Amino acid sequence: MAAGPFDRTSPVQPEGSTTKMHAAAVNGDKATLARLLTSNAKDIDTGDQFGRTPLMFCVLADRLDCAELLLKAGAHLDKKDKGGRSALHWAAHKGNFRCMKLLLSKNANWKEKDNEGQTALHLCTRHKSPKCLALLLKQVAPGEVDDQDKNKRTALHWSASYGNLEHIKMLIKQDANIGIPDVEGKTPLHWAASSRDAEAVSCVNLLLDMAGSVINWQDYEGRTALHLAVADGNYAVVDALISLEKCNVSALDNMFRTPLHWAAVLGHSKIVELLLSKKADYASSDSNGATPLHYAAQNNFADTVEVFLRHKGVTDEPDVERRTAFMWASGKGADDVIKVFIKYGADLQQVDKNGGTAMHAAALSGHVTTVNLLLEYKAPIDAEDLVKHTPLFRACEMGHTDVVQTLIDYGAKVEIYDQDGRSPLHWAALGGHAYICQTVIKYGIDPNIRDHSGRTPLQCAAYGGYVNCMSVLIENQADPNAQDNEGMTALHWACSKGHLDAVKLLLEFHAFPNHMEFTEDRYTPLDYALMGEHREVSQFMIEQGALSINGIQELAACKIQSNFRGYRVRKTFLERKKLLMKHEQLRKDAAKKRAEEEYRRKEDIRNKREVEERRKTELGEGHSKSSRRKREPQLSEEERILLLNKQNRQIVSKERDRLSEFRRKEHAARVIQRAWKHYVFRFKGVMKSAADAIKSKRLKAGEEEWKRQIAALTIQLAWRKFYRKKLLTSLTGKSKRVLHMWDPEVVAAKQRMLMEQIYTEHIEAVQWFPRLEAPVRPLWFKYMPSAAALSFNFAVDQYDPELLERSKTQMEFEDDLPFGLQEDFRNIHLSGNPQHFSYNMYEV
Repeated sequence: MAAGPFDRTSPVQPEGSTTKMHAAAVNGDKATLARLLTSNAKDIDTGDQFGRTPLMFCVLADRLDCAELLLKAGAHLDKKDKGGRSALHWAAHKGNFRCMKLLLSKNANWKEKDNEGQTALHLCTRHKSPKCLALLLKQVAPGEVDDQDKNKRTALHWSASYGNLEHIKMLIKQDANIGIPDVEGKTPLHWAASSRDAEAVSCVNLLLDMAGSVINWQDYEGRTALHLAVADGNYAVVDALISLEKCNVSALDNMFRTPLHWAAVLGHSKIVELLLSKKADYASSDSNGATPLHYAAQNNFADTVEVFLRHKGVTDEPDVERRTAFMWASGKGADDVIKVFIKYGADLQQVDKNGGTAMHAAALSGHVTTVNLLLEYKAPIDAEDLVKHTPLFRACEMGHTDVVQTLIDYGAKVEIYDQDGRSPLHWAALGGHAYICQTVIKYGIDPNIRDHSGRTPLQCAAYGGYVNCMSVLIENQADPNAQDNEGMTALHWACSKGHLDAVKLLLEFHAFPNHMEFTEDRYTPLDYALMGEHREVSQFMIEQGALSINGIQELAACKIQSNFRGYRVRKTFLERKKLLMKHEQLRKDAAKKRAEEEYRRKEDIRNKREVEERRKTELGEGHSKSSRRKREPQLSEEERILLLNKQNRQIVSKERDRLSEFRRKEHAARVIQRAWKHYVFRFKGVMKSAADAIKSKRLKAGEEEWKRQIAALTIQLAWRKFYRKKLLTSLTGKSKRVLHMWDPEVVAAKQRMLMEQIYTEHIEAVQWFPRLEAPVRPLWFKYMPSAAALSFNFAVDQYDPELLERSKTQMEFEDDLPFGLQEDFRNIHLSGNPQHFSYNMYEV
């Protein structure tokens, strides 16, 4: 007899693993068995490789006399094999009534459980004959009939699953509980409804007669007995269940599926028609938003779909993605169902929430026969979804070559672009479909076409490392050095993903390895390989001469330094050349000047000689003229006095004019000084405003930012000093030459010390040192006498103190103040302009 659906133990004996006693027992050789029991009594309970004893072999082979002989010889009655079953278990399993009666008469324990938790009572339910069950029920006490195995199934569960009507009657008579759920939440009614036995309908009716309330009970997955009956395609059981008014024909399981969903997905067209006749909800949606019609359509059950469409009121409702059953059928290539839908007037232009049509679904799935069928019925070939993808885009993306060729043959547009500016060639390259790339290029798409981000199909193929696709594009003149809007090339993408073969191919076709991005980082392909830790790619790129951004910056710095050195050399050469030319010109001018001076000196000597000769001649002629002078009129004393007074008045007038001119100059100087003081005052205000602005800028930008700027400027200044020193060393060849960049205060102090050494006398000089109350050099200090002026004044005081005595105090200028020569000298010394100390005294 065939084993039930829960039977996990096989009674088949392995060969070559039994003893002679096992062989005698299974063959019913009583004489041999008796002789072996006499000679080898110790082997009476020896088990084979499955742990089965000779007594179990007698039960399995129905050798009653041998079993009696073994029991008389002292065989262990309740010994178990490796499956936990005793001889009584095997008698119940095989339906061996005689052996079972013998074992029970020897007080065998029927309550013993095997490894599955089953007793002999569970195993008795597997046979159509009720004799073993009736014999065993005589041993069962009240309440023990509902004993459960490890799966929490009772004998009634097993009887219902095998469709044993008599067993069910006997167990119910013994007060078995019909409503006990097993480990899956199933009651005996669930098992009876899912049974394929001929008596399953009778079992269902019997159970419902005894407890009709269990008809709509659900297991732990929400399935009722009707769900399970539909799943097994048992039309009679389904009819029996829905004939009762209590039966809920639209009950939902945990996935919100009704029995009609189950019937549709399995293609049970008769059951579908039966359920629809009982007003089952045909528009009910499960957790995916799909109706029963969706599942029938996607599995190409044309007769089931036609049953739905014939039924009054049934329409093709969309799921949560707004896809109809017709779209599901197109996506699954269900051509028979598509014909049925078109027969009943399906809308070929209906779209889902993404704007896709049935043609989009067929092209995406690659069903070329479905595409041909839809095109025959005039489905739109260039319909665009929300991202402007036509069916051709989806076919190119998924690599369906036949669909692509079919669409192009029917006139689909090839040179079209989606909302990102990508063409079908971009999507074919992203999927690595080389043949499709060749096909669409053949129909006129430029292999260097760019999307809105500036990316070419070659960059898309390099991103995925599709070498074959890249080869096709390069053979069709694709540019390996094209850069997108961010400066990325195909080599950037290949290195970032670590595709070594793609990198080799690009470099073989002369891709430049050191292209930099347009971003602030300016990364090169080698940078991407290093950041992605692609060691093989990085090593290969370095071998091919690739550089990182740091290496490029270092080379650029060296190049800039080299060019700057050349510039400084050329500049120094030009400066020296100009200096030499100026020196040569000065030398020529000096020679010309000396020649002119020599000429003037000679002229002066010649003129002097002529004057002396003329004077001698006049002295020689004096005597002859004396008589003539005597005859000239002589001036009187009064006339001579008038002439002298006239000459004195002329001298006084000249002196007054000179003094008047000097006063005008002094007045002009006073006006200039007053204007200068006003200018200094305004300049001080401007400087204060500038200092406040700098302070506010520092506060606004932050102290840290200010410090960083100061540090950067300090480093730049140090670098310039170092480079200037290095440049002068390289030009002059004097490695020990030192350039001193003294501050003005240090220079003044140094000059003052030198003057003290020369004149051996301390010189008072106004100095300024930074203090807390005066951290900034005052403006008036810039116009104090310089060290050279102090030296000059000191020398004048030493050699002509009476003429040029300098005052130690500042004098105020006043209007209309008479000035003498001595006072003029003093006031000139006290001027704020250091030039007055050096030159103006010579002009007075």
